[in-house]
Amino acid sequence: ASLIVLPAPQQLGKTLYHQGDLSYFEAVNKETLKNSFTRFQQDQIVHVVKSKDSKIPPRLQLDPAWRPSRDPETGALLAEGPLWDFTEKIASSRREGKNRRDGATVSVRVLRLTDQLGGKLYEEAVEGDKTGKSNNRVPSRLSLEDQEAHRKEVQRKQRKKTRDQRAHL
Repeated sequence: ASLIVLPAPQQLGKTLYHQGDLSYFEAVNKETLKNSFTRFQQDQIVHVVKSKDSKIPPRLQLDPAWRPSRDPETGALLAEGPLWDFTEKIASSRREGKNRRDGATVSVRVLRLTDQLGGKLYEEAVEGDKTGKSNNRVPSRLSLEDQEAHRKEVQRKQRKKTRDQRAHL
């Protein structure tokens, strides 16, 4: 499955690299990001949501099971859940030599930057909905029809994954 890699994740990666939170600039090249998004899609961490309207490009959606929760008082993302655990596992395997940093500090900083980027992208989409002047002409919300089609597609993939995990005798 080929995905169009958005510039936002690449920009986030470049920011993290220049802050010293990513050791290798190659981590943000388009091919690496494309391969990562493809793998995340296969593992059902993210879903590609296609619209019935051919004018609306496919969108990426984080699976609800992977969405981090928020602090009810501050609204800040909480450092817990499967996505946080996955990030920590990657961080612990990447620490090396003089580039070693406190993983929790880096992960919290990455979480905060990602939340800011997501908020900015969402605000741009909502503003585009209101004014009709969105740069990418993508609505901020899925239509009911697209929601239902997406739900059925996710269920189909989950059934297939369950079938594929069974013993082949």
